[in-house]
Amino acid sequence: MQQQALHLMSVEGKERRTGYIAIASGKGGVGKTLITINAGRILSKNRYRVLIVDGDLGLSNVHIMLGITPPKNLYNFFMGEVPLEEVVVPVEENLAFISSGSGVRELVNLPPAQLKHLIMKLQEYAERNYDWVIFDTPPGIHSDTTALVSSSHIPIVLTTPEPTSIADAYGLIKVLNLEEKVPQFYLLVNKVSSQEEGKRVFEGIRVVCEKFTNAEVLYLGSIRYDPKIIRKIINQTPFSDELTRELTQALSKLPLSIKPPSYSFWEKLLLKLRRSS
Repeated sequence: MQQQALHLMSVEGKERRTGYIAIASGKGGVGKTLITINAGRILSKNRYRVLIVDGDLGLSNVHIMLGITPPKNLYNFFMGEVPLEEVVVPVEENLAFISSGSGVRELVNLPPAQLKHLIMKLQEYAERNYDWVIFDTPPGIHSDTTALVSSSHIPIVLTTPEPTSIADAYGLIKVLNLEEKVPQFYLLVNKVSSQEEGKRVFEGIRVVCEKFTNAEVLYLGSIRYDPKIIRKIINQTPFSDELTRELTQALSKLPLSIKPPSYSFWEKLLLKLRRSS
């Protein structure tokens, strides 16, 4: 596969630090895990150290799509059974992932001091070893999703041209904007028949968001529907040249330099987990 250059926007003189990307959708079945894995791979091919975290707690499937069976997962770490290093699974050079396993919701019932300690361990490990952490979030407006997306530097909302997917993508943006005060989103349209269709979907969502929310929705682009990718997913090799090309073009529109927020990703996530418990 020919490697394509990925030039993310950067500000000269700014110190690079770990950035957090959340990939979310209003409904399931839109290709979120496929996009997450391929986005991580593209960034890693461009010399970024990338960690994918399967945030779909209890329904972890990143490892299934990759054909890898992790011996330990995030649940084992949160329960104090293993150190964090043992749940990180390498995929390729500069690319690794963490499976969430099942039962991780128990972390919100941990004593505050213990929860803070575990979150700080995650933060220390991520920011010592990776340039980008990408979360594959659960579909819909579950508290896990809203916590991860609203804490991230770059929230990406994935939709397809299906009316239900479009409606649910808008619903997710509305909740995150009005209730979690997320001001800006990046929209990626998957499974389109043409680039024009993707632009129409974006414009429809942008207009309704402008009318009923305070959200700014930016267009990353669209990914054409490829029936051959289904066979690749079944074979647990979810990569293709065309997908790589189109997704590389979309990712090139993301900002690399992130302004330090008032709270770090981990501080915001900890606050939201406590609030939802």
